[in-house]
Amino acid sequence: MGSSEIGFAPIKIDSGEKIHVISGVSGQLLKVDENLNPITEVSQPFPAMITSSTIVGEKWIGVWIERELRQARMAAFDLNEEWLNGEKKADLRSNKLNYHLHPSSSTWSQILDSEPTALSEVDNSICFSTINRGIYRIDSESNEIWRSEIPKWKDIEKINSFDEIIGFVNTEEGIVLISKAGGFAIMDDEANIIKKGVLKMPEIITGFLYEKDEGWFIKLNGKYFATLSTLAGKPKIYKVLGPVYDVKNIKGDWIWTGWRHDGKLDKDGNLVILPRENIGIGIIGNNVLTNDGKWEEIRI
Repeated sequence: MGSSEIGFAPIKIDSGEKIHVISGVSGQLLKVDENLNPITEVSQPFPAMITSSTIVGEKWIGVWIERELRQARMAAFDLNEEWLNGEKKADLRSNKLNYHLHPSSSTWSQILDSEPTALSEVDNSICFSTINRGIYRIDSESNEIWRSEIPKWKDIEKINSFDEIIGFVNTEEGIVLISKAGGFAIMDDEANIIKKGVLKMPEIITGFLYEKDEGWFIKLNGKYFATLSTLAGKPKIYKVLGPVYDVKNIKGDWIWTGWRHDGKLDKDGNLVILPRENIGIGIIGNNVLTNDGKWEEIRI
């Protein structure tokens, strides 16, 4: 693999109980175990960028978008099976094909006419949003459980056309969704809205993590992040060196990696930031996967 330990530039790690799936900038996929050992070879099941993904039970589900060719797929893969390379981009371009290409080795695959975002595992199912169309919940076999309209928030309606849902999570109050502009909604199992509001943040929200005892960690797109004990509470804003890309809660402490730094906010509110030369993409155990595909011990 040369100087790169995984052989490609990564963009995300999805973590299951024992298997972690690394996705790359060109649609590469690699499964590794808790000790960072590759389980199978790197594969590229579909020749497009993976824009959203999650793990549900024993399946990894991803979305591939090739905007130039207007090709989009959502597909599921068995974590315990080998994943093989699929067709090349030239095959997508070819006018000679009289059939639709699907990601190789998938257990199911769908051709999409709109782009799903915010794929999230919710109580052994998948919630996602489609831009300007609605929100959906399906099971791991792609059977629809419900669909509903995207919530609207009066305080941010002027930017509604630019806003989008960035994630879902199951909490004691219900299923929570959050948008880039800070809109949040709490829904019951039938997608009925119990409560909604707007989080006042200094920057666009790019992601979040919720833990029952520690509350919310809100990732922002610049040099800040926020924490909240409840969505109705006042956020605490913290300044860092750049965007946070992956965060874990370990024994009550928030631990993260991101743009040229690693950080920790402990349970007593002490903030520690240590610089790194590169960009941390994801965390497994005490290790950070960097944007150049190398494993490094976390700085914190």
